[in-house]
Amino acid sequence: MTHRFQIGIVFFIIHLSFGFLLYPDLIYSLTDAGHWLVILCQGVLQLMLISLYIKGLNFFPNQDIIDIYLKMGRLVAFIILLPFVLNLTVLVALNIRTYTEVINSLFLLRTPHWPIALLLYFISAYTATKGLGTILRSSVFIFFMITPFILFIIVSSIVNFDFHNGFPIRNSSFEFLLDIHFYYLIGFSAFLFLGFMVSKKPLVFRDIFIAWFSVIMVYLAFVYIPLFIFGQETVVTMSLPFVVAVDSVDIRWLAFNRQTMFFGISSIGFMLIFNAVMLWMISQIMQKLFSRLHVKSAWWIMIFSLIGYTAGLFIPNQVWTNTLILLNRGAQVYFMLMIPVTVYIYGIVIKRKVTNDERKSSL
Repeated sequence: MTHRFQIGIVFFIIHLSFGFLLYPDLIYSLTDAGHWLVILCQGVLQLMLISLYIKGLNFFPNQDIIDIYLKMGRLVAFIILLPFVLNLTVLVALNIRTYTEVINSLFLLRTPHWPIALLLYFISAYTATKGLGTILRSSVFIFFMITPFILFIIVSSIVNFDFHNGFPIRNSSFEFLLDIHFYYLIGFSAFLFLGFMVSKKPLVFRDIFIAWFSVIMVYLAFVYIPLFIFGQETVVTMSLPFVVAVDSVDIRWLAFNRQTMFFGISSIGFMLIFNAVMLWMISQIMQKLFSRLHVKSAWWIMIFSLIGYTAGLFIPNQVWTNTLILLNRGAQVYFMLMIPVTVYIYGIVIKRKVTNDERKSSL
């Protein structure tokens, strides 16, 4: 199995873990018709950033974004990457806090959230300490194990569909492009990890395109399943419409008579890979920025896992969690725009400098 294929699977998994619980809510708030157009516009904007990012990274073969920023200067690397580490830590904390609530509501109604969060942190951190190779192999295993569950959820939900709830299909207005919340959708992207995947062969855009297309298809399903079941007027009043929509399907003929059992298993598996990738990214940044301290990667993972776990304990409820997630997405948008642009511009500058030096040496 090729390294590129594994990266595509990780791209798919962390996108599904990253935002599908709140993603439909933002889509419903942006438009009451033609929801697919909002998703497509957000996807195209994301694809443009991915293309720019890959082109920038390919200027620096066998180097990750940490090496690239260190070439710009250690001060520049500290200014850009340390806030990025903070953002990733908050992201992991909020992600685990959200899924702790999901597990509480689906499986363990009477269990406090702190032991569940502790277990999730332990599994994610342990996976991260094993390195990138283990994460990639685990992602392939989880992908093939859980994808049938997702397909089952989508297909079995059709029995409750009322396709008239999806009309009008076409949205004649592009006013959502002027809404600040539309750009929060960029914060649900998770492609910056590509800059940490150092390989002898450069990243190829078409490999990521296939994964991106798969994510867009699943996002369409996550948005339209609640819409087809309940209608626009109802879904805008729900906090987690996809979870409610999934739970509304009657499958008593199956051993598990609640479809949310499959949903819970799928989401937990994807979430563990997502958090492992984020913690591994944090460890790589800290290890290279503070190389003089000679701290092993595993220790950085343990330290930031403890920080994230402690921070998550102070979040009182899911309402606070959702609010903090939206604020975190705002910071995420900043990094989604700033990192690809700066890497690409610096790559162009370095390429022109090398070209000019070669011309001077040939004269």
